[in-house]
Amino acid sequence: MTSTQSPSQTRERVVRIAREIEEFAHSNVAPETFFREFLRRVVAGLGATAGAAWLIDESGRLAVTSEVNLADTGFYEEPEAILKNQRLLSDVLSTAEARIFTADNESDIHLPTDNLIVVAALSIRKKPIGVIEIFQRSNSPKQAHSGYLQFVEQMSGYASHYLEEREKASKSDASLEVWEEVDQFVQQIHRSLDLTEVASTIVNDSRQLLDADRVSLAMQYGKKTVIEAINGQDKVNKRANTVRLLSKLANKVLSIRETFLYSGSVDSIPPQIEEPLADYLQESGTRMILIVPLFEPEPVIKNNDEALVGRKKEVPKKLIGGLIIEQITDSQPRPHLESRTELLSEHISSGIANSRSYESIFLMPLWRFIGRCFAALRGKTLVKTLVITAILIATGITLALVPYDYRVSCDGRLMPTIQREVFTNWEGEVVAIHVESGQRVKQGTLLVEIRNEDLQAQALETQNKLNELKLMLLTLNANLQSGNSSKRPSEDMIRLRGQFNETKTQIFGVKKHLEILKSRLDKLNVKAPIDGVVTTFQIEQLLKNRPVQRGELLLEIMDNTGPWQLELDVEEKRMGHILRAIDKKGDADLPVEFILATSNEVTYKGEVNDIATRANTSEESGSIVELHATFNKEKLPKDSLRIGAEVSAKIDCGKRSLFYVLFGDVVETCRRFFWL
Repeated sequence: MTSTQSPSQTRERVVRIAREIEEFAHSNVAPETFFREFLRRVVAGLGATAGAAWLIDESGRLAVTSEVNLADTGFYEEPEAILKNQRLLSDVLSTAEARIFTADNESDIHLPTDNLIVVAALSIRKKPIGVIEIFQRSNSPKQAHSGYLQFVEQMSGYASHYLEEREKASKSDASLEVWEEVDQFVQQIHRSLDLTEVASTIVNDSRQLLDADRVSLAMQYGKKTVIEAINGQDKVNKRANTVRLLSKLANKVLSIRETFLYSGSVDSIPPQIEEPLADYLQESGTRMILIVPLFEPEPVIKNNDEALVGRKKEVPKKLIGGLIIEQITDSQPRPHLESRTELLSEHISSGIANSRSYESIFLMPLWRFIGRCFAALRGKTLVKTLVITAILIATGITLALVPYDYRVSCDGRLMPTIQREVFTNWEGEVVAIHVESGQRVKQGTLLVEIRNEDLQAQALETQNKLNELKLMLLTLNANLQSGNSSKRPSEDMIRLRGQFNETKTQIFGVKKHLEILKSRLDKLNVKAPIDGVVTTFQIEQLLKNRPVQRGELLLEIMDNTGPWQLELDVEEKRMGHILRAIDKKGDADLPVEFILATSNEVTYKGEVNDIATRANTSEESGSIVELHATFNKEKLPKDSLRIGAEVSAKIDCGKRSLFYVLFGDVVETCRRFFWL
């Protein structure tokens, strides 16, 4: 305090500053602004050097919230000033009493500066939360110390009142925020009647509202409990071990129809819950679990029939499920968990009951679809719908009643009618080829020479044997002639005649065998069976010096100067249309239209004249039936009349409805797969 003012003036100034601080303590300014103005007034009222406000932060340590002229005291110049000051402030916080510290104190507390220090505690509901520290001149009179202490203590009371009002306001705002969150939560769960959506909204939104680590929803169906939803999961895997154990635990808990809380202690847990609880805790690692049963709410309009007869029957509420709240890190329920859970459980029960009641209506998806359709048929939409419906009906009648030509599509080839396949008569090795691909040959022309060394060896051996027998026959004949002249004994003559006749018989047999072998050797050479063109491609690479077996196909010869035909491959599943058309017409001459693969802008006509009696297998089309059709080859360009030229054909099978012509394949597919 300055010496230029009288004591009365000083007292008035201090009273005025005290009133300003008292009024300022009721304002709604930020803490930084409040303590800055608070310290400025207190320092000015006491004529002090500096001041500081210290509040306990979240870590439990004192931190400067605001300060005035603290650097003028040399506080920041002393290395150990902060540590000394912390000890001083901690001593005041421990007693929650205002104190004054001077350099001549006999205590063991060391001051951070040379100033006289006045410290008063800040508290809310008798709980210290900070201090007010005033640095006064060290030469101030001792008789004024008590006044300093009284003034600072009174001002700290105003500051404590400000902090208490701030805490109340923050709690009020937090409560208002909670109610807003609850209101939004209730709106969300009643926004839809789809049980899956409602369950997902409950577990995801309530987890944030309850500040829980995991929230699950269990549904009760008779005696069976099913985990319907878990927060953060789009779909619950009911086969998972954790889900199965949680379902078993929820079933046991919901059977007692009371709220169950496990927070680390197993005391007072019912015996039937101990085993499933232990299994689930071991699997999930949960440290706290709260299971709240959900009951079907009472109807808004009650049935008064029982009241009319003078008695009321007590019926227990129907259990519809349970809300499961879990904490992984903390074993004790977080603040407001149980109260908020109790607040939300009624709304959750109502939302689930409404959804289950809605979905229990018979054929609800159908009625919902019909309702949407009728809702859409309003105003101008009705006229548009009627017009579209009339167009669809007219189109349907047209498709059903208008006849149109039904034709079976297939692929095929241009081939000469006269064609032969050349086979080998005996096995052997090709030694010479006398024709080329595309060469025209006459009937009997030598095509391929085949050598069979075994047959040649047999023929040579047989010829040698024949020569030996002929020589033997000459010898026997000479002996017979000499015997007749010398009149040998009759026994020798008889033996010689027998040998002579036997040899003649052997010669006859060997000659026949030799003729057969020569015939076989002659047949080894393959000759043209008809006049025509050799159509086999790359004969040299295919047959030269190659061993062949009896009956093996060697060449193909076709007469391209004679009549031609279409060889058509029709899928077996489409043969029914062709057979019905033949029965209706009385013969197989069904009209055919075809185009060439090399010239698809011109259409040519033909007639079916032959149908194969069996089906074959094709790698591309599966089971097929081969049809032959005749056509006038004079109408085709000469350069297009090539053997094997591909064609696309359509066989006329008579009249069918326009619908069947357009969508017959779909109808047949449905009939084949569903047997309609």
